[in-house]
Amino acid sequence: MAVGGASSADLEQVATDKSFVLSAPDFRTAASMGDQLRPYIVGVAQRTIVVQNEFTEAYEVGKRDIIFLLDSTMGATIIGAMREFIRRFVEHIPIGPDEVQIGVAQFSNAGRLEMDLNSHRSREDVTAALGRIKPRPGKTVNIGAALDFVRTNMFRADKGSRISQGVPQLLLVMTSKKSSDNVDTPAQALQQMGVLTLAAGTKAADEAELKQIAFDDTLVFMMNDFRHLLRNPKLIVSPLSTLSGVVVTEGPELEITTVHTPKVVRDIVFLVDGSSYVGNQNLPYVRQFITNIVNKLDVQPNRVQIGLMQFSERPKIEFYLNTHQNNQDVLNNLAFHVDDFQNMPELAEQIMQPLITVVGDTAVTDIIEETGSALKFMKETILSESNGSRAPQNVPQFLIVLTGGRSRDNVKESAVALKTGGVVPFGVGVKDADLRQIQEISHNPSFAFKVKEFSELDSVQQKLNTYVSLPKEQLQVVLDKELCS
Repeated sequence: MAVGGASSADLEQVATDKSFVLSAPDFRTAASMGDQLRPYIVGVAQRTIVVQNEFTEAYEVGKRDIIFLLDSTMGATIIGAMREFIRRFVEHIPIGPDEVQIGVAQFSNAGRLEMDLNSHRSREDVTAALGRIKPRPGKTVNIGAALDFVRTNMFRADKGSRISQGVPQLLLVMTSKKSSDNVDTPAQALQQMGVLTLAAGTKAADEAELKQIAFDDTLVFMMNDFRHLLRNPKLIVSPLSTLSGVVVTEGPELEITTVHTPKVVRDIVFLVDGSSYVGNQNLPYVRQFITNIVNKLDVQPNRVQIGLMQFSERPKIEFYLNTHQNNQDVLNNLAFHVDDFQNMPELAEQIMQPLITVVGDTAVTDIIEETGSALKFMKETILSESNGSRAPQNVPQFLIVLTGGRSRDNVKESAVALKTGGVVPFGVGVKDADLRQIQEISHNPSFAFKVKEFSELDSVQQKLNTYVSLPKEQLQVVLDKELCS
């Protein structure tokens, strides 16, 4: 802990991790920082925060073919770090012609083969071959050409690819630059072939371009330096280990690609401001916000469950976590509040009155909002096991709070009780919402979002989808990282 004029930079050299360095202006303030320090101590003791510099466990990895496509222009240090990342991964998975096969290629202006999938049949041979990979100088990269190179030269039966046997085919692209050529068409060709592509970038890499390359946006990883992978490998190792896909061909013309992504299991509750802070005119934006999130999830009893509650002066449960069994049922119960108004304006106020006032006996013009009470009520109702919560089965519990104004009661105590109970809250504030309250509600301040208008909610939705759709292993890495930051 750096107190007064003590150098934080010096203490960062001493601490196990930079995020473990706290600062205080004086000793009186430092004495009151126990609550800030305790989560780190408890987290390390209980291993919810894991600080490690290497792989420490074997990974359960099914049969698969994995090709690493490396930007060769990044210099000896970074290429060395990527070699080491792959080597550590290989050390903890079963390698062989009937297990996991590893291929490697580099690229700058064009692709260059380092090892085919069937070049090396043992862990020792793969490790030795990795040591022979050297960087290649270059100022520009053609990722599109490199993708085509891998598709036409490496994902082939004579080169070891087992795609015709239904074995998952994975490609991890790692680059520090924006491509000088088009990547869209080569990426689509790989996807149509049944290859599941992941993309990782640093420095001048273009995130939008990497999203074109990757099979899904959640499989794009941006970082400051690839050397960080040596300390935090699970972010990429988890999807490499769990993603699977199979190509099924029916007839001479019809080719169907079926992809099995990591099983995402979680309970998600939306807590929506029902006061006139939101107003009738903004309900379509609220409904679309929820719809866009739900559409990216697989709602069913053994996967994702959705609950919805509104609040103002008093809370009102719209549906529990176990009320609806599929996406369409959830969306149908959101649509009721908005779609009917467009064609039946004479019923608008009749339906809107109870929706906006929550309980139907509060005037629409009254702005009474008690978010703290709503959080407490929700913890005791929607997030109870009897109403569908799977927290006892260690299913991640998410809460998304959407509000357009300031709560007149205290939110911090109720929010702390939720977080202590293992719930991960996100706070979304619009217009007159109090940013401090939104941050107090949220898992941490970086999980709090504020926009000026309800029409801007789509920008928040994209960020939330990234978090709520992460496989459990990746989610834990992110939560641990955010807790430490």
